[in-house]
Amino acid sequence: MLKVVHAEIARIAIPFRFGFRHALAERAVGDGVVLTVRDAEGRVGHGECTPRDYVSGETSDSAVDELARRVPRFLGRRFASFDELVEALARESSDLPREAHAAWCALELAWLDLGGRVFERSAGEPLGAVCTPEVEYSGVISASGQDETARTCAAIRELGVERVKVKVGEDRSADRDVLATVRTLLGDAVGLRVDANGAWDAPTALARLQEFAAFRLEGCEQPCAADDLEGMAWLAARSPVPIIADESLVTLADARRLVELSACHVFNVRISKNGGLIGAGRIRDVGRSAGIGTMLGAHVGETAILAAAGRHFAARTPELRFAEGSYGKLLLEDDVSDAMDLGRGGLGATPRGAGLGIDVDLERIAAHVVARVELEESRAEAR
Repeated sequence: MLKVVHAEIARIAIPFRFGFRHALAERAVGDGVVLTVRDAEGRVGHGECTPRDYVSGETSDSAVDELARRVPRFLGRRFASFDELVEALARESSDLPREAHAAWCALELAWLDLGGRVFERSAGEPLGAVCTPEVEYSGVISASGQDETARTCAAIRELGVERVKVKVGEDRSADRDVLATVRTLLGDAVGLRVDANGAWDAPTALARLQEFAAFRLEGCEQPCAADDLEGMAWLAARSPVPIIADESLVTLADARRLVELSACHVFNVRISKNGGLIGAGRIRDVGRSAGIGTMLGAHVGETAILAAAGRHFAARTPELRFAEGSYGKLLLEDDVSDAMDLGRGGLGATPRGAGLGIDVDLERIAAHVVARVELEESRAEAR
């Protein structure tokens, strides 16, 4: 029997080892929320979200408030099986408002993690069977100038990563210079794609992608503004490379609209923005049924908790195009686990065991907790 009696919501701010910049934001700190739940026997589960206001309209503060409202509805509820838990989570997340997706992700992951441990099941099971024992991850190069690009390329080369995403959307010459630098430093064999984070209108995007043909791109992520689906559709019909939807893709309704308009060739699924594993699976399956590919994305600053959730998604998604995330201590000064660290070639092992499949040590990030909210079963029942 699963019954959560205590929950703690922690807002975290973990410094980066280096800054990260793109067309929509610049960050030096991983701003997120970790939810820890506990049953009467002391067993623990963990969830996490990385709210981004320019994606789903959420901030870490709003996610804490949303969790403080939603978590009490689950405190004290009894689940007799893992399947019953999954059914309840799926039912209650079927019509999430856009501005609650990240918060719900933290709640869902925490209950799946603890429920998996209680019933000896994997948190990834709602996504289907495991397809691969390892996931290959891409490197990501931010729009932080030539010096930072050179340093990041050196780290990517040292790790032996064979696919790279480059943030673009600066002026034309700056983008060309960065792409030329990456090709020069990493060589012709490395797969290369770009992410404009909505910086261009459709005609500009087409002109840029045609101009970048010499760099042999594997795709372009979010070339147009998130709400410019007509522009995305116009571009997708003409682009020399596959168009990937990211900020345009938050809700299940977004996925269906992108399919209806033929506005992309690939869905970038991020576990936090898409409302957890179950929501991510729904969006993936809508795309798959329409012939749209899937990649795993990540919000910069995720800890090993979200990395583990993403790894489950990637390992259970046939014909995954690309995978991002699991940057852990490559980016963060501290992380909650070493289990998601990447090996040579950017390879990460598929998690095994119950729940999310990792042991979490919150003491490792205790110095980076900036706010806490504690909830008890008795208080939840009083509400």
